[in-house]
Amino acid sequence: MPDICRLDAYDRALLSLLQKDALLTAEELAGEVALSPSAIARRVRRLRDQGVIVDNHAVVTEKIGPFLTALVEVQLAHHGIAQLEPLFHKLMAMEEVQVIMDVAGSMDLVLIVAVRDLDSFNSFADQTLAGDPLVRRYETRLIKRRRKFTNAWPIELN
Repeated sequence: MPDICRLDAYDRALLSLLQKDALLTAEELAGEVALSPSAIARRVRRLRDQGVIVDNHAVVTEKIGPFLTALVEVQLAHHGIAQLEPLFHKLMAMEEVQVIMDVAGSMDLVLIVAVRDLDSFNSFADQTLAGDPLVRRYETRLIKRRRKFTNAWPIELN
């Protein structure tokens, strides 16, 4: 169970705004949230210190070059955490693995993998999944087009 931080309406409003644009300054945030820029800066610093805000990053589009994105469902051969650590460690270190999610159902993991082309994906799948004794089987769905892409949590403002 995650460690839940108590958030008031100001914290929620700030988080909602920062998820949309992490580059907003305290002065710009003060235009939307009824607090002084210094109070906002303190709150944002506290939210970072508490681990509520963990990262700021740029989201780029396919304009930087062609990509092939795949949704990969993985069924594991074992379920013991100690047995799975090597696989998780390997997947976490791979730049092409964008998302790793434990899921319920007939499959155990869902990965989102981004590579240059189909040959690159086949190489990834052969080396990383097919060659790993911890992987019982996997299924791949190639992403044709992104209609929406976000990692923002829906934060209720009440």
